[in-house]
Amino acid sequence: MRPESPSEKQWQNPLSRVGVKPAEGESLSTRRNRGAWLMAAITTTNTLCRSLLPAFLAAAALLGGTPPRSTRAEELATNLELVPMQEPAYDLTYVAACGVPPVAEPLWTSYALTDALFWGRDNQAVNRPLVVGVGTNAPLISAREPQFAVAPGVRAFYGQRSPCECGWEIGYFGIYGATASRSVVTMDPFLQMPEPIGQSMTSNGEQATVKYTTVINSAEANAFLTRHEWRDHSQSWLTVDWLAGFRYVGVEDNASILMDSCQADDPELRTTVPYSVRTRNNMFGGQIGVRPRWTWDRWALEGWAKAGLLGNSQKQIQDPLIDYTGFQQRPGLSATGSETAFIGDINLSVIYRLTDVWGIRAGYNVVWIDGLALAPNQFAFGATDVAGTALASSGGMFLSGANLGLEARW
Repeated sequence: MRPESPSEKQWQNPLSRVGVKPAEGESLSTRRNRGAWLMAAITTTNTLCRSLLPAFLAAAALLGGTPPRSTRAEELATNLELVPMQEPAYDLTYVAACGVPPVAEPLWTSYALTDALFWGRDNQAVNRPLVVGVGTNAPLISAREPQFAVAPGVRAFYGQRSPCECGWEIGYFGIYGATASRSVVTMDPFLQMPEPIGQSMTSNGEQATVKYTTVINSAEANAFLTRHEWRDHSQSWLTVDWLAGFRYVGVEDNASILMDSCQADDPELRTTVPYSVRTRNNMFGGQIGVRPRWTWDRWALEGWAKAGLLGNSQKQIQDPLIDYTGFQQRPGLSATGSETAFIGDINLSVIYRLTDVWGIRAGYNVVWIDGLALAPNQFAFGATDVAGTALASSGGMFLSGANLGLEARW
């Protein structure tokens, strides 16, 4: 007799489990048909019992007054316990979806800042002699020798931003009392101003001082459009303001030469001969710029770059020239003119947020102003009638220094 194949066992086993034995001499196909019919009957009966059992139990409860027994599903539902949700099962501090920020967008609508400024400026005067030796005309003080020290100033801004991401701001900065000086003392040779006017202005000059002072005031009003962007790699918000507006810059520049001399016939009698000039630069025009700001945690990094093209209304004023004898060598003179000017304004500051509103800020600044009438360039040592009546423009200055202050955003 041949061994039974796996296919035959597959069909025999279900029949054996339910107590049905195959008859002698039955073919394989007959066994298969009978087994399939029997399994279908068992499945149908099981399904029908499961469906009718709840109804039978409910009817028995109504007739007999006993509560229905709960089904297995009801027991499982009763025994279910809610999982506590006070703490999430995973970390929500970072959202895995790219570009979805876990930190809220900065939604301030008003801001103000004030900075104390500590700036210095360079000396871009035309380099020519201002004090020379008598008889030698050797330069002892030149126009670019005086160097400016750091001068104090202040800056303030206030602005508002609307929900449509556009806004406005007004701002001011001022530098007061920037001063530079240079002195020389000698009696061999004696000192004087350059010729031809120098010899008639002083006699036996022993000490000379050249001094410059500068005051700068700037005001601006801008409109800007804001764009926010989440930076996934640095986990920070980038806010960019594109701005355009109006700017005023005023530069007052003073320069003087003081010559101390003694009388040849009376060495004890000393006189001081001054030569002073002043310039006024009033510049008006438009400017454009950009101001990015990175914000993360309690920190922020902000900078701006602005460029303005301005029209400069200039004036130079010369005080009367009085020589060592008290005689007026030249009356007071002045001249006016205009020039196209330029201003470039760059700042980079770091901010630490003390509260949700207030923050402390510190940074560095660079400002370049061109198209100026500088006071040292107005010195005129000629002896003609037109000396001192011209206006020398096209000067410039470079300012740089630190800022320290507070800001508020709400």
